[in-house]
This record gives sequence, structure tokens and C-alpha cells, in this order.
Amino acid sequence: MRSRPTLTSRSTGLVWVLPLLLLGATQATGQVQDVFARAEFSLTVELPETKNDTKNLLAQVDQQLQQEKWQDAIDTIERLISGHGNELIVQGRDQVDLGSEYVYYVELKTYLRRRISEYARQMPEFLEAYRTRIDALARQDLDDAIASHDPAQLSAAINIYFLSSHADEALLYLGDLLLEQGRFNEARTAWERISPRYRTPEDPQGILLAMPGQPIWVAVDGVDWAAHRDYIKTLLDENQASSSLATTADSDVDPAAVWARLCLASWLEGSSDRAAVELELLRQLHADAQGYLGGRDVNYADFLTKLLASSPGEHASRQANTWPTFAGSYARTANADLPKDAKTFKPNWSVSLETQSLSRGSGRNGFGEERELQRIPLVAESSDALLSTYPAVLDGNVIVADEERVRAFQLDSGLPAFPTEGSEFFDREELDYGAFHTNGRRLDFDFSMRGRQRGSPLSAMSLKLIHALGPDRFTLASDDTKLVARIGTTAIGVPYVQAQFQDPADMLVFDMRKEGKLEARIPPVTELSGPWSFEGTAILQGNRLYCGMIKSGVRDESAVACFDWTTSQMLWRRTICLTQPYGSGLVADGEYGFRSHNLLTLKDGVLYYNTNHGVIAALEADRGDMLWLTRYPRRGLIPDRLEMAHSLVQRNVNPCIVTRGLVISMPLDCERLLALDAATGQLVWQTVPGGLEPLHLLGATKDDVLVSGEQLFWVHLYSGKIRAEFPNVNQMFRDRGYGRGALVGDQVYWPTRDKIFRLAVLLDSDGNVKEAALPVDLLQYGEEGGNVVVAGGQMIVASPGRVTV
Repeated sequence: MRSRPTLTSRSTGLVWVLPLLLLGATQATGQVQDVFARAEFSLTVELPETKNDTKNLLAQVDQQLQQEKWQDAIDTIERLISGHGNELIVQGRDQVDLGSEYVYYVELKTYLRRRISEYARQMPEFLEAYRTRIDALARQDLDDAIASHDPAQLSAAINIYFLSSHADEALLYLGDLLLEQGRFNEARTAWERISPRYRTPEDPQGILLAMPGQPIWVAVDGVDWAAHRDYIKTLLDENQASSSLATTADSDVDPAAVWARLCLASWLEGSSDRAAVELELLRQLHADAQGYLGGRDVNYADFLTKLLASSPGEHASRQANTWPTFAGSYARTANADLPKDAKTFKPNWSVSLETQSLSRGSGRNGFGEERELQRIPLVAESSDALLSTYPAVLDGNVIVADEERVRAFQLDSGLPAFPTEGSEFFDREELDYGAFHTNGRRLDFDFSMRGRQRGSPLSAMSLKLIHALGPDRFTLASDDTKLVARIGTTAIGVPYVQAQFQDPADMLVFDMRKEGKLEARIPPVTELSGPWSFEGTAILQGNRLYCGMIKSGVRDESAVACFDWTTSQMLWRRTICLTQPYGSGLVADGEYGFRSHNLLTLKDGVLYYNTNHGVIAALEADRGDMLWLTRYPRRGLIPDRLEMAHSLVQRNVNPCIVTRGLVISMPLDCERLLALDAATGQLVWQTVPGGLEPLHLLGATKDDVLVSGEQLFWVHLYSGKIRAEFPNVNQMFRDRGYGRGALVGDQVYWPTRDKIFRLAVLLDSDGNVKEAALPVDLLQYGEEGGNVVVAGGQMIVASPGRVTV
């Protein structure tokens, strides 16, 4: 393992090329090219935390509770929730090593529910006063919400009447409703909020194997039940405050009913190991408990024992004929079907892509002297031929995009998916071949214009119009028949003069059953909104479009937004953090923009966002409520010349993986691979700082997270231990990673420059990597590696200059 230390705008004609080229070449004039001239990059992260007036009201609540002024305290709490509920407050922190810590934030309204619930357990008089005030209304509203069978309506009602006598039963029903919809993480969270007992308690004797507040199955996996059963039962029964979730003040729900449901949810999502541990806990604590489960009255332990023995449960869905978005799913951990009876991997067809390269600084230093161009150290790709394209496959068509166009090809033949009038004039070497939308126009309106060929002078000049930090990436997303692409320049925060010649990228929605008809164009900027930009391709779900956004300034404002794409109306936007811009902060020899490609992750109605700016956040997708926010330790970032600064931000398309109750992430400003609890954002594990420096998070199996760069690593899903690597260090001189691989059935396809290895995703009994099949020899066909996608029985490879099937 080793750590290793361009853009096109919408131009209206060649009249702009010369001034912009001159502008790019002279922007550093008068500046001494001293890498120490710029101050150290600021790692400070500003958050929308509680304000002084909020803190004063919190102090007032404390005083009213101490004086037993219950009604006054309730009134102040309601005032805080209604007027300041969205502000963030620290809920806890973990010191992991010298000078490094994880800090956990929640919304004030969540914090108050948890705190008041804990207080109510200690002061029954307060709870009685509160319930006298709201119980009658709560019963009616909760019954109405339950009758609606709408999880969003029921969840909102529970949050309003969280301290009522009826909240626990409502949470049990909410979990059941979410389980029916396959929203396993949300169902677990609902059940765990019934009581603190369903999370790991404080353990004075150190018997339990997890930190307080973590999922209980981790804590009891491997304990000696015979020796510690009574002790563990007492800890759970008496647990009052260790859960970081906002739990009810008291509950009459049978604990066995909750343990049984947690086990069932684990089995249904394919987490067989977790289900087995939860079943053993149920046997030990409630062996004879009975209740309604699986459509009938059963003994919980007996019913689940038979169920777990019958099959390993339902594993994560596989993508057979489609690959709808980056990493194959919005959870960012899809598994493609293994091609059957593949006797040869001889290429069927290929088309050209526009080769992307990194921006370079001026060839002269601040004294007008020529400067030797430095080699740009990148992992698993080349600075002059980036692996920027990530194809999607939808309805038998391979779809790719860049800043100017969206193209679609028939998977089996490579012919244009949507032939237009005049498309016969294009050949496969032309960049407009297969394009159904380009530069804001339909191809059938401009068929007289010949497409630009790869490497043409116009193509070369367009790459120099905007200088920006970081590699360009082109991703897509789809939902059923609709496709979304980010079209336009992806450079954000560019210097003012250059910004006058380019518009930020728009989000475009196409109907693929109507030959790529443009349905909507959503701009990030309105006259009153300020300099907002989209950070990456949006998630498309129904009529909603979710995306990361950033507002450029002295401090960049990162946010998550939701649009109704049918009307282009923004439904909500939630600020996450403010940080120093990368473009102006990391480049020591001038002012540059930054190419941002942050992608959201969506799982069970929750959006997870790795900002790559010091925080990871989880938001409720329907309303944008912040469920939690975790600030992680940022690595020191030292400003350098543009060429060297590129390597600091290479890992710029790295959404979270969400699987089996964990959020896996490796932000570009962090030198740790880390796993957070999906329900609370608390740290579960991290790798040693600097011990692993991957470029791609490929996905997860039931045992491991697979991450890759110049090597491929198997990292244990529940502990973070690096269990295996391929190739070993002695083989790296011969085989180095080149592009993003894919999980395919029980294999992982891992590309190098001249071959694609097909390795078993499961390690052998000795913990070694096994080759599942012979590598695909690309060299014999004159091809090279790149980003790999498998769909419809075909393997698609997107190399720097072409897509090959």
C-alpha cells in the first residue's frame, strides 16, 4: 500500500477563444511562484449551530425545570422547537487519536426530544404534566396518521407528540410500515427509538463489545451468554440514557416484539450474520415470548429460527440489464449479474470520447521565466488522459455524457440509440456521434454542423478556456424512463473575469422513451439566489431531484437541495457547512476554480452527503430535516503549485456507501476510511490515518468493503480491518489499478491498463484472494483499461478516449 502524493464553457464563437487563452496564460503574471507565499489552507468548518438567543432559552428551560415550573418549561421548549429547531447542537464527540476527534451534531429539536425524554424518566411529575396537556390530542392525531398508511405523515405526528403515552405504539407501527416498503434502516431506527434498551448501554464491567450507543448486536456478538446473561439483561432493562437516538420516556411495548422485528429486518436485507446474533439475543432474553409476526401468532424465537435456516435472506438487489447511475444504485453499492456463457471478451464496438486532461498553470513564473512543467502524481489514471466517463445503461442503451452533450448507443450494436435527421453524416470517431442532446440544442436542428473529432484544434482550445483545480468527471442518473445529466461547465468559484464567459452547469432531465426528449432544464442560479452551482449529478426519484449545491464566496457554502423537476421549483435547500474554497485555497500560484463532482447517496428515504469539506450529513429526503451531521478529522492540506495541488483533490467523486446499517466513506480531505452508524452518525470504525489511500469505493459484500486505487483492498465491513490486498506489493511493478471496477455476481472486475482481473469477492479459508477466472487480456485487442460497467451480459469499458463494449 502506498500513498501518492480543462474545462469547456458554453462559448458563442471563436471570437472569445483568443482573449480567454491569453487570460489563462497571464493570470499569474506579477505573482512570485513561491509555494510558501500562500498561507496554510484553513481546515475550519463553520456550521449553522445554535445562536446566543437559543442558548439563553436553553438556560431558561434548565432553570424552569429546576424550579419545577413544568408548564413554563413546556412552553419554552415548544418555542425553541418552533423557532430554532433546525439549528445544530453538539450531541457528543469521540477522541480517536492525538488532536483528532469526531464531533456529532443533531438538530436542536432532536436534541431537546432526547434530553426531555431523559429528564421525564427521572421526574415523573414533569411527564404527567406534559401528558395531561397533550395526550388526548395526540391519540387522535396519531390514529389519523396510522390510518393514512403514510410513513412521512406518521413520522411527523410522532415527532410532535413524542412524549405522549401513545408514541411507543406508533413507533412500532411505523417500523412495520417501513419494513413492508423495504426501508430497513428507517424501520430499525423507528423500533430503536421505542426505548434506550435497544442500543448498547454503559457497561462498567467491560463485558459488552461495543461503545455505548452503538447497535446492540455488535455489543453481544461473541459474548459468553452462559456467564453473563443476567448481567446483560439487567444492563438493558435499566438503560436510561446511552442511546444517541431520541427515545420515548417510557414504553409498554413488549421488548421481545422489538428484538424479533430487528432480527427479521436483518434477515430480509441479507445481513445473515447480524440476524443470527439478534436471534441468539432473543433466545437468551425472551425464549418463550409469543406475538404476532409473519401474519400469525408465533413463538418469536422458534419462528425466526426456522426462517433463518430456510435461506440466507434477500441480498442486495442486483442490476441485470441496467446500470442506472454511478456505482449502479443510489445506495452506491450495486452488484451486476455475472455474464453467462461468456466465451470471449472480444470487443463488439467502440466509439470515441473527448479526452480530458488536467489544467496546468502558466508556463512562466512570476519573473517571466520559463518554468519546467511538473509531472502530476495521480493514482490509477494519467493527468493527460483522465478516466472521466462513467457510463450508464438503460433500456438496452449505453449512455455517456460530457460538459456539452449526452449520447446514447444501442448496447448490442453501438449504433445511435436515437437516430436523428443528419446523424448519418457522423462517424464513430466524431464526438457528436450518437448525441441526442448537445450544447443546449437538439441534433436534428443542427445536422448541417459536423461533430468535432477527438483531438481536433477546436477541442484542444476549448479545454483551455477555464483553468480549474481537479479532474473532471461525468456521471448520469436515471429513474425508470427518465435520465438526468449535469450539462455545462463544472468549474465553480472561478476568478471573476473568467466567470463572465461561462455559466454554471444546468441539470437536464430527458425522457428516454421519447428518444431523449428534453423534459426540463433546471438552472442552479436565479436573479436573487447568488452564485450557486450544482456540485454533481442529481438523484432522480419520481418528480423529485436531489442534489448537492455550493455557493461560491470567501467561504464556500455547501448545501443539499430538492427540486420538483416538473416545475423547476426548489422545494427546499439545507445549508450543511461553510469552508475555505479549494480552488483559491490550495493553489499557491494563482486564483483558480475547483471542479466539484459530489454525489448524494439515497437509502430508505434518507439522503447521505459526503461534502468533502469536513462533514458528512444525513437528511430526511421528504422535508430536508437534518437527522445527524458528523464532523470528521481533516488532513492537513498544504497549498502547492496547480500541477501538484491536483493530486490533493483527485478523489472527487466518492459518495458514501450505505449498507447493513453502516455509512462507509473516505472524503478527499480525510486520510481515513471510516464507517458511521447510519441511524446516528456515530463512528463505528476507522482505518489507521494514512494506512489506506484508495481512489474508488467499489461496493460492499456481506463481509467486506472493496476499495481500490493502485491496489484492490478487502476491508472488513464491521471492524475496518484490512483483510487482503491484490496484487501484493511485490507484484505492483507489473499490475497497477487503472480505473474503477465493479462487483459482478460473486466476482469483482478490477481493471489495470492492459487487463481486467476477475477475482472472487469472498476470500478463501486462509484469507487469500482467489482468481475466479482468467483475466481479460485487453492488450491483444488493442484496448486499454478504464471504468468498468457490466449490464445486459456485456462489459463496458470507458477508457480516456473511447467507450468499448
